[in-house]
Amino acid sequence: MTNDPTPFDRLIRLEKLVTDLQLFAGPLQPPPPIEPSKTERHQWPADELLLTRMIRRSPDALKAYEAPAELIQTESQGVLLKAISGTSPFRLCELPNGDAVVWLNPEHESWIYDTDIFRRLFKVPSVSDIGAGLILQTLPRFSWKVKGLEWTLESPGEMLLNGRPFAEQAEQAELELRIQKLEQTFARMRGSQDAELAAIRSNVQHLQDQLDRLLRLQDHNLGS
Repeated sequence: MTNDPTPFDRLIRLEKLVTDLQLFAGPLQPPPPIEPSKTERHQWPADELLLTRMIRRSPDALKAYEAPAELIQTESQGVLLKAISGTSPFRLCELPNGDAVVWLNPEHESWIYDTDIFRRLFKVPSVSDIGAGLILQTLPRFSWKVKGLEWTLESPGEMLLNGRPFAEQAEQAELELRIQKLEQTFARMRGSQDAELAAIRSNVQHLQDQLDRLLRLQDHNLGS
């Protein structure tokens, strides 16, 4: 069994390195205010593609990032999304830009497929018999209304019939392309940072040389 990192491991590591470099290079910002009313959860650190695959394959690994979701249909604002502390067949996760996505709890009951809210959230095959179940293909996306607390539906997701093959090769190719771009971005940022550090060291050395000369002149004048 190989210990080589998977594309997902490389992707998360590279995105964290790029974020760390951006924070290092940018001005210091005060920490955001603590909102006690926010349901405790972590923001998802990567993108929706990786999140979708995690939901399909390892939903238990998302416990730190998800929360039960309350969905309310309104006439004026569409579908509203809120995080709650109770139970719900829907789960939400907040993305790095403040938007949120929603999916079904793996233990959901089949009656949920017949609800209006499910049909608002997901595009499904136009067949009457979905008793075999559906599998997540894309996530419904919600734009933030009150950051971290409330969102409104921006675009629905899609679910496919269980057993239909996914475009794994296309997803893998997309991940590899993103990894390659992140590696190039990281290399450019490191190169720029190294050049800036070299220039700072050169300036410091120049100032040190000037100071040494001044001190020698001062000693010479005092000796005279």
